[in-house]
Amino acid sequence: MHITRIGLAALKGARHTTLQDVDLDLSGPRGDRVLCLVDADRDRVVRTVENPRMVLVTATWDGTTLTVATPDGASVTGAPTPTGEVITCDYWSRDADLALLESPHTELIGAHLGRPVRLARPVRAGEVVYGGSVTLVTTGALRGLAERQDERFRATFTLEADEDPEPGTLLRLGSAVVRVRGRVPRCRVVDVNPRTGHLDTTHLRTLARRGHPEGEVPFGVDADVVVPGRVVTGDEVRVTTAQPASVVPS
Repeated sequence: MHITRIGLAALKGARHTTLQDVDLDLSGPRGDRVLCLVDADRDRVVRTVENPRMVLVTATWDGTTLTVATPDGASVTGAPTPTGEVITCDYWSRDADLALLESPHTELIGAHLGRPVRLARPVRAGEVVYGGSVTLVTTGALRGLAERQDERFRATFTLEADEDPEPGTLLRLGSAVVRVRGRVPRCRVVDVNPRTGHLDTTHLRTLARRGHPEGEVPFGVDADVVVPGRVVTGDEVRVTTAQPASVVPS
């Protein structure tokens, strides 16, 4: 196995950016989903499935400065500043504590989405991450859907492999080690073309016809980081049987 693509989105729901390399901390990929949007008229994290045009927003973040661009060529660059207000929002029926930010970007994004939004930063890593901090899809699974746009599934890593690794598997990626947790439940976002923002496939329906746990439509797997390290596109991925000292048995 080896890695064919690395991707993340600094602003949750925005375009899934392809990277040459990424650093994995114990909390996940550094720079991934460090910011999010909140509906201005209710305390809820903006959902991509309800706002598919979000995937057309390009966001880059260097830890201080955020640059946002929309498909019409408009862009805003600036450093969001904390307002001092922390709110508890609904994130898919669980609470997420978010620090609101004063930002020049929200007007542009709101105009693009057709709704007022606020920018926020999760108080704790993983607040607006549905499952494990790392997600993986395989080229074998993508071939099974006749899908070439692996960014459609917004995975941290695409692996050149015939099938998904089993839950509990320890994988060495570059200098990092992750432990596979389980299958990733999917929603209609997988049917949204990441380059147009339009629904153009029936992948969710296809996946729903396969055997799966009741109430879930999974594709790919998620994982937790057990040994931090750097991962580079093209790195070999190896199953490791020796449990690193930093792994805490579940």
